[in-house]
Amino acid sequence: MMNSRWNNSSALLSVAAISALALSSCASEDMESEEDEAQPTATVTETVEAESSETPQSDATEEASADAEPTEDPSDSSEAEGDDGVYQAVEAVVEEYPDAVIMDLDTEGSAYEFTIFEAGSEWELDVDRESFEISNTQEDEIDTDDQANAEAVEIDFAEALRTAADEGGGVPEQADLDEENGAVTWEIELDNGSEVHVDVASGDVDRVDN
Repeated sequence: MMNSRWNNSSALLSVAAISALALSSCASEDMESEEDEAQPTATVTETVEAESSETPQSDATEEASADAEPTEDPSDSSEAEGDDGVYQAVEAVVEEYPDAVIMDLDTEGSAYEFTIFEAGSEWELDVDRESFEISNTQEDEIDTDDQANAEAVEIDFAEALRTAADEGGGVPEQADLDEENGAVTWEIELDNGSEVHVDVASGDVDRVDN
């Protein structure tokens, strides 16, 4: 009888030991599984942080490149600077005397020299080559022929200069208001030796003398 009880007790202890070992093994496997699952997460986190740290550098490089690019086309700037100062001088005169008629222009002196007709009088004036300020203004009497020629003008002087430059292929150096065969024209001399006659009423080229 006692042997039977001993055997039963031994069997129970064996079962308990086996169960404990099984639980320990499962716990160990679970811990290893959790560790294995945790490792990829850390790797992904590091990769994402690395990528996110690289992105601003790329954006900064692109922004720096954009800032380094010129905002203007150099050719456009050259064209603006290359536009002969005579047109800026004419603009200065027109701004100062909006109702005047430019009768003649001379660019050969130390300043741009103009003769204008305004309010029944003839005025001579100089325009500085750098500042385009007007100086040395002098009033002269005008004869009836010059006044009649001035009163026949209907187009802008700058327009006539550009027409002559396009037609003759040069830069205007001198211009005079003149009447010939009943037609009033600006006789515009270019730096290439051509002389273009532009009708003061229509703006058409009357003729070109080479």
